[in-house]
Amino acid sequence: MAKILLIDDEPDVIEFQKKYLERRKHSVSTAANTPEAMERIKTESPDVIFCDVRLETDTAGLEILAQAKKIIPNTIVYLVTGLTDKEIEEKGSALGAKEILIKPLTNEILAQKVQETAG
Repeated sequence: MAKILLIDDEPDVIEFQKKYLERRKHSVSTAANTPEAMERIKTESPDVIFCDVRLETDTAGLEILAQAKKIIPNTIVYLVTGLTDKEIEEKGSALGAKEILIKPLTNEILAQKVQETAG
C-alpha cells in the first residue's frame, strides 16, 4: 500500500482518482492548491505525488515539486499537465520529477505509475 498525494485544482478529477486508488488499497490524500499541498507533504510524507503543473500560477506545480524534494528527497513526483511544454519538461526533470504525464490521466496510467514506483 502506497501513500499517495493528488494535487489538482479540479475537484471532480481528484475525487474520481482518489476513489479509484483507494479501491486498490492505497492511502490517498488530496490538495487543491499550493498551501494545502505543502501542508500534506509536511504532515503526511507521501510516497508518490501526482501534481498538476498549473494551479494558482502557470508554474505552481514546479514550486511544489522543488519544495517536496527538499522535504522528502525520496518521494516520487509526477508532474501532470494538459499542455506539452518543453520548458516545463526540462525544469521538471531538473527539479527531480520522475516523469511528466499528459492529461487526461487515466486510472490505468495512475495504477501503472504507482505500481512501478511504490509497489
